[in-house]
Amino acid sequence: MPDPAIAIRDLHKSYGSFNAVNGLSLTVEQGDVYGFLGPNGAGKSTTIRMLMTLIRPSSGSIKVFGMDLATHRADILRRIGAIVERPDFYNYLTARKNLELVGRLSGADVSKASVDRVLGIVGLGQRTDSKVKTFSHGMKQRLGIAQALLHNPDLIVLDEPTTGLDPQGMVDIRDLILELSQDHRKTVFLSSHILPEVELTANRMVIINRGKAVIEGSVQDLLNNGRLKVTIETSEVTRAQQLLRESSLGDKLQSVTQGELIIMLERHEIAGVVQLLTSNNIPLSAVTPVRSLEEYFISLTQEVA
Repeated sequence: MPDPAIAIRDLHKSYGSFNAVNGLSLTVEQGDVYGFLGPNGAGKSTTIRMLMTLIRPSSGSIKVFGMDLATHRADILRRIGAIVERPDFYNYLTARKNLELVGRLSGADVSKASVDRVLGIVGLGQRTDSKVKTFSHGMKQRLGIAQALLHNPDLIVLDEPTTGLDPQGMVDIRDLILELSQDHRKTVFLSSHILPEVELTANRMVIINRGKAVIEGSVQDLLNNGRLKVTIETSEVTRAQQLLRESSLGDKLQSVTQGELIIMLERHEIAGVVQLLTSNNIPLSAVTPVRSLEEYFISLTQEVA
């Protein structure tokens, strides 16, 4: 079995009495799109800065592809491409010239073929010779990812890559992350507080709060555990509400509006609710269970707050 792409064990970073990262452990397997989730101030950016050797841990270890970051820094960084902060470019130079300039500084291949390749991957192949000042924020984000891909890294680290983007820009970055994973076999470490972004792209994730991991695992397994928010649409809302309140499930009813009820249920309870309503001649237009990462995230971070 190959070494994990990232193995973090008991990582700490303190600033005086403040513990920005407090005993964090996580494992990113090769090939993962790994969601690194947490509210603002949870320690995500601090962890990424330690991973990129921008700051030193107070204690703990980071291994990348089986190599200890403390002793194999140069070898590891050659295999990582990252956007740690909002990428900056020379606005009056073209996309090609910007990549050539940065690539030469880092020792990456900046041949025409190499630059064309990465710009094609990020969907900027038709804007190679356009000045960056004409690019939208989303296009600049994609150009930043192209810059991170110049040296053909095995691991891509993205810190809040969709911040400030409009909905279409977010979709473009999401599609690009999936393409990097599926078509180009990159491992992607995706830090974000935008929950749908992780839910739609990642196969594994960790939720951190106050510098430590709250839970880690498969996105689908985590979303399939616990309660679901079930929306019941019916023309007999008042009667349905009364039946539910008279049953043992009444305390799980969340809200009632014109035409629908929302109730929090375990998966195995849904069939019983449907049977209760239909056996009492309540017409049902739809029964929609939703297990959102957002609700899961909030419930977990509130528990440890």
